[in-house]
Amino acid sequence: MFLPTMFEIPLTTTTLDEEEVEAAVRVLRSKWLTMGEEVAAFEGEFAVAMGSRHAVAVSNGTTALEIAYEVAGFGPDDEVILPSITFVACLNGLRRLGVVAVLADVASEDDLTINVQDVARKITPRTRGIVSMPHAGFCPAMVELEALAHDRGLVLIEDACHAPLAELDGRKIGTFGRAATWSFFGNKNMTTGEGGMITTDDEDFAARCRLIRSHGITRTTWDRARGHSHDYDVACVGTNARMDEIRAAIGRVQLRKLPGATQDRARVAGVIRRLMEDARIPGLGVPYSRSRGTSAHHLFCVLLPVGADRRAVMTAMKEVGVQTSIHYPPLHRFGSTAPYFQTTGRAVNLPVTEAVEARILTLPLGPAMSEAECGRVVEALAEGLRNRAR
Repeated sequence: MFLPTMFEIPLTTTTLDEEEVEAAVRVLRSKWLTMGEEVAAFEGEFAVAMGSRHAVAVSNGTTALEIAYEVAGFGPDDEVILPSITFVACLNGLRRLGVVAVLADVASEDDLTINVQDVARKITPRTRGIVSMPHAGFCPAMVELEALAHDRGLVLIEDACHAPLAELDGRKIGTFGRAATWSFFGNKNMTTGEGGMITTDDEDFAARCRLIRSHGITRTTWDRARGHSHDYDVACVGTNARMDEIRAAIGRVQLRKLPGATQDRARVAGVIRRLMEDARIPGLGVPYSRSRGTSAHHLFCVLLPVGADRRAVMTAMKEVGVQTSIHYPPLHRFGSTAPYFQTTGRAVNLPVTEAVEARILTLPLGPAMSEAECGRVVEALAEGLRNRAR
């Protein structure tokens, strides 16, 4: 099913169909909509699929990050190192806790994940943690990041939302850090509209996340409705970050479809990459030619030729019905964040990021794309570069 869009070839598509409709209706007919059996089942199934012992469902991916950061113990004036090319939620969650965010460079023009050597250079006595992100669905150097975090006594949090089912050295992305966070936003490989998850092998970490997501209350409404408890305590300061039953039911269906959808994404990505090679577009870079492990193929990003007018190319592609985007403008370039990085006392030294930032372009990639549609995307890019590149 295509997302509602003005574009003939949208940036992505979903796998939503009547199965999700029936799941949502089933919950409505049950008349229990708040966190209950469906959420618990979704958590259990998601934990197994992602190779973790525990999963905690929450209201969205941003909340998942914020809770994971809090439980990890990040606080005022601590330093946490994160990629410069990632979604701003990674940064905002740290800033809300008073953490000093330190940006790391990308590994190379072919690998837009975090540079482990740059992370190591930027560790100070104040550093408490590292945040990784599998950009576009491709695995960062997680073995090296895990070892670095262990050796330096740091907490590694994986913002894994781009890479459900991605694997590296026989392990799923999301199992290398103390915890991983996931988003089920509408453009993700599996979606519940809004929604998120925290996974971890640490039982105490999971228990603390469960408390925080529901006001710090020791017994849920579902527990009390089933007569398991008549009262409750408040064990910590918490918030309302609960997932509802409808989203959980949809998520369970989406999770069952995820392996097949991931295979379809890999097939489509392979077609696009082959057509790119055949097109021989001068100066175009296609990252992840030597990727680690198995990708989830969340996005298909290219690097435009040096000096190309990205906005003009995007406009040209829009005019022929092809949607594009940018994943992502570096964090230190936004209006609300540039002043922050200018006042942290830490220089922003990101030579590779700054060399590629104006060249990044995200092309359509969805599990239902045909070879003809892939061809139209490549043709639109080539034509846009020929006519409006400079």
